[in-house]
Amino acid sequence: MNFNHLDSKMKQKLHEEVLSNANKLGGKNFFLQLIEDIKKEKTHPLLNKSSKFHFSKGQIVWTKSIYKDTLVLLHDTIKKSEQDENYFDELKPKHQKTTTNMMKALKPIYIQVAPKDSNEGEGFELNIIDASNPDDIKISMMYRIIFFYNTDFAKDAMTYKSED
Repeated sequence: MNFNHLDSKMKQKLHEEVLSNANKLGGKNFFLQLIEDIKKEKTHPLLNKSSKFHFSKGQIVWTKSIYKDTLVLLHDTIKKSEQDENYFDELKPKHQKTTTNMMKALKPIYIQVAPKDSNEGEGFELNIIDASNPDDIKISMMYRIIFFYNTDFAKDAMTYKSED
């Protein structure tokens, strides 16, 4: 996904959310370092059996183990849903059920990101699945920004200036 293709309301919302989380982690550079450290890992950090991932400026802890096939399905769903917004509705029943089960399995998982030094910030929490609207359950944008999109997306979100 390209940040510049989003509407201005969404850009502003993401700008505020990313900046807020970056400040809770110790600043923009700490936030970008988190994303870069995740990208450097050979195996995806969320596959760690200990439900912990240490990066150079802090650690990530989540509430439940995630299996490889669940994570692969999640990332495939992100890719396909960005190409076609009606992707889920067009799935065959069997694939629709598999995707729904994946979403249900990931819905209760909270990911906590905290800096090494508590003086730098209190850290922040995010969900993989955004269920703020029960009729439209989606994969959270903050999850996408940290674990899926490239670093440039986060940079664009942090440096966005409203046209107002």
